[in-house]
Amino acid sequence: MKNLKYILILIGILIPGQILLHAEVQDSTTVIPDTVTIVPGNTSVATSEPDTIAEKHGLSRKKYKRGLKNYLLIPQKQWIAGLTLSHGEFDSKDNNLLIFIKDFNFKGNITTLNPFVGYFIKDNECIGIKLGYSHLSANLDNLDIDIDDDMQFNLGDIRYLGETFSAALFHRAYIGIDKNKRFGFFNETELAFSSGSNRFVRGSDESLKNTKTTTSEIKLGLNPGFCVFIMNNISTSVSFGVAGLRYGTIKQTTNNEETGSRRSSGADFKINLFNINIGMCLHI
Repeated sequence: MKNLKYILILIGILIPGQILLHAEVQDSTTVIPDTVTIVPGNTSVATSEPDTIAEKHGLSRKKYKRGLKNYLLIPQKQWIAGLTLSHGEFDSKDNNLLIFIKDFNFKGNITTLNPFVGYFIKDNECIGIKLGYSHLSANLDNLDIDIDDDMQFNLGDIRYLGETFSAALFHRAYIGIDKNKRFGFFNETELAFSSGSNRFVRGSDESLKNTKTTTSEIKLGLNPGFCVFIMNNISTSVSFGVAGLRYGTIKQTTNNEETGSRRSSGADFKINLFNINIGMCLHI
């Protein structure tokens, strides 16, 4: 019986065309079916498995799309208004981890305020405007560092004050992932302009040096995030700055005399730990 099988296979190779034999082996016995299918020699037969799950289940490659099911999270013609606010202070008297630092007298604080308003032009899609203000101040009265005999120095009478104002246009596209309209992701694209100044003062009396720096910057940023509705009309959101293009100018003066200016530009493609925004939104 085995010799008969090899003879039939050899005949299938020699005859123009291909003879497809379906054999089943069970208990060392070969069974040849009654029907034999002859395929013309110029016809190719695909024997490989489908390369996608969509093809495997008979779905069209064009109709099969990757993505989450987007539930309605926020309807069209709805307004949102929100505010992000942060404030932090530092006082050297509250820090007990300074080992090599002696006679350290420092106080500083930073405050940021960012209100925004938006309007949903489509379901789960809105445009809006943001405003921003940040204030940073620091006072270093004295700093003595003593590591060894060769590394000792002293700093004192240093003041720093900085303020920045900003305005931005933004677009948000939401993806609702919950049938109950509680959770969702969003991708925010914003075009922002900021302008500010900072003052750095060192020394006193005749040794006083007053350096002022003014900055202007325009930036295109990408800020994805997620939101959670804690009440029917109130949600909390967290967003991360992950990418952006920026261009700015810097001008510096010392004791009211211009010392230099420059232009800067760059691109950021990473999570910015200084651009993590946590806020609340009111939906009207």
